[in-house]
Amino acid sequence: MLYLVDTVDVETGDADTYLGVVESDVVPVMVEAGAAFEHCRRTSGAIGQPVSVQITWSFADLARWNTVRKNLVLDPRWYASAERLRTMRIGGTRRFYEKTSPDHR
Repeated sequence: MLYLVDTVDVETGDADTYLGVVESDVVPVMVEAGAAFEHCRRTSGAIGQPVSVQITWSFADLARWNTVRKNLVLDPRWYASAERLRTMRIGGTRRFYEKTSPDHR
């Protein structure tokens, strides 16, 4: 199993709008493209720093991820939601994680 973890930083005032677009637009498109939605987390905006939003998706392997990517490229809804989110994003990372056990070396 592979996990795609996107961590995006947004200004505190944009956090709720960003999360709304993720819920209404991004989740349905990603799920229809073949990714499984795992979770969405956020940091508090009450500490005087930008909010970090972490969204995790899963899929079987890199071959399945390539299918998801192909499906996204062919879906105009993906471009529309990405553009809406782009205007709010001030930073972030994208990482792929593999499931492992604590004693894995």
